[in-house]
Amino acid sequence: MVRELASEGYDVVINYVTDKSAPKAEQLASEVKKKYGTGAITVQADVSSYKECRRIVDEGCNAFGDQVAVLVNNAGIMTGKLFHEHQPDGEYTRLINIELLGSMHLTHCVLPHMQPYKNGCIVCTSSVAAHMCMRLQADYAVAKAGVIAFMRVIARENAEFNIRANTIAPGLCVTDMMRDQPKERTDAVRAAVPLGFLGEPRDISDCLAYIVNAKYLTGQCVSPNGGYAMYL
Repeated sequence: MVRELASEGYDVVINYVTDKSAPKAEQLASEVKKKYGTGAITVQADVSSYKECRRIVDEGCNAFGDQVAVLVNNAGIMTGKLFHEHQPDGEYTRLINIELLGSMHLTHCVLPHMQPYKNGCIVCTSSVAAHMCMRLQADYAVAKAGVIAFMRVIARENAEFNIRANTIAPGLCVTDMMRDQPKERTDAVRAAVPLGFLGEPRDISDCLAYIVNAKYLTGQCVSPNGGYAMYL
């Protein structure tokens, strides 16, 4: 997604959360600056905190100016438990704080940097889990469904400002999150995909490119999933 936006000429703010991710984030920023000639900065922040979301936006605006053209809410985690097995000390609360409230926080922070300019595009990453009754994903499904509803409301409220809000709901893709899942689970999903293979990050960034440039598209959920959810 970062590479796609940089290739289209956007300066990019890359958010990461753990120290472990810092070298990859810095490497990516360096790569896009050299390859595409755009600006790129990294900001370490936890999107479950409104204060830290505010800092992400402030640092971006300090670096590149007050107008925010595109916001991509893409942070996510997965717990992978039956709901009754969750500890009552915040496991599912943490997921919802990141997946849903994080998207709400950042959207709230960027709207004042879009509305005065009568232009903007907000994209949230949801999941096919929002539409399917998948075991072990009660918290994840609730958060992802909430993201879709949230984007539809934001689209409705901000159409007068020419701000478009849409959602991407991927099927299972080969990412670090997927690699953490049991092999038998990913094999079972692969077997259920009519096209016979799992998605790649490129498939999702291609979808992002379409949404960013589709000026007549708002309040929609686009789901690249290989046909996995075609019968819903």
